Amino acid sequence: MSAGVATLSPLQDHLALVPQCLLGGLQPLDSILIFLAMPGMPPVPIRVLDSESVASVKLRIQRFKGFVITKQRLLFGGHELSHNNSRVRDYGLADGNVLHLVVRLAELHEIVIETAHGKRFRFQVEGAHKVGYLKNMIAAETGEHIESLKDQKLVLGDKELQDHQLITDIAKKKKAMQGTLVGEGALREVAAYLLDHPIDGCKSDGAAGFSGVPPTALVRSFHKGEEIKIGSLQMFVQNRGSCEDMGSQAFPVKEVQKIAILDIRLANADRHAGNILVCQDGDRLQLVPIDHGYCFPEKFEDCTFEWLYWPQAREPFSTETLAYIKSLDAVEDIALLKFHGWELSPQCARVLHVSTMLLKKGAERGLTAYDLGSIMCREVVT
Repeated sequence: MSAGVATLSPLQDHLALVPQCLLGGLQPLDSILIFLAMPGMPPVPIRVLDSESVASVKLRIQRFKGFVITKQRLLFGGHELSHNNSRVRDYGLADGNVLHLVVRLAELHEIVIETAHGKRFRFQVEGAHKVGYLKNMIAAETGEHIESLKDQKLVLGDKELQDHQLITDIAKKKKAMQGTLVGEGALREVAAYLLDHPIDGCKSDGAAGFSGVPPTALVRSFHKGEEIKIGSLQMFVQNRGSCEDMGSQAFPVKEVQKIAILDIRLANADRHAGNILVCQDGDRLQLVPIDHGYCFPEKFEDCTFEWLYWPQAREPFSTETLAYIKSLDAVEDIALLKFHGWELSPQCARVLHVSTMLLKKGAERGLTAYDLGSIMCREVVT
């Protein structure tokens, strides 16, 4: 993946980079003067508060020049100020220091497509494009009519890609696949259901699990002349859509935290708003997690938790939730999966041990789901 880079032109109006509280002329004791540097341009003085967040500094740059926060990278001493919620002082900035600004204009992904006949195509595509756009590029390169490609399937690993999916989302899934073996997705789906223990720890009476994973079973499909196919079958859940379709403010704290606990335990590498269903339970909303094919990785490559950006994740766990977390046992979980026919590899078992230990020890010390998720997730994967 590569990225285009742009730099700011010299700033004529330095007041745009001054916090509102400093415009009156009085300078708080914690204000510092640093310099914003861009290649080929003279450094621009910018006064900030050492208690100010990185996001606040980026927001002022956005207001002045129009570069959105998500495209900005601020570098100091060779290190990126990557955590927007961190304070300026957390990175050791002091009077006279130089802060470097880089703006990423486009996120390009290198896509390699191999046909069933062994022909290979290599494209560089912006992440904002959809999968269907790749068929247009193939048609343009081969001279085929686009209509002849509409029924052709693009497959990543063992999953068919849909034309409406974004390239950037596919790239995230590719990263997630680096920690999981292709072909074991069905086993992981079933394992997530088996390890979603009820609050009382007993699933024999059909009680729902704490996190609400729908009942999931392993199935085999037989076809004459074909090898047996193995997959997972999950109970359909009536819903109002996914969390992509509505704002997170309406979600109950307990509902968000129950999914967070599951994702932390299983080191989920693909938790996004599209695989959390929203259901109506009387006068309250209920969240149902689905799509767990990228849980139980062999290494902590790239955990992704959508709920990390929701305010409910910052709330403390309830007494009931803490009791549930305390009852979890990775050794028993591994034995349960083996009993049902899936013996975790030593690498997967190690990750499950570590993630369960992190959840239990962190909750015991008062850490929130946000705190724990922030430990597991990296904003920049190298």
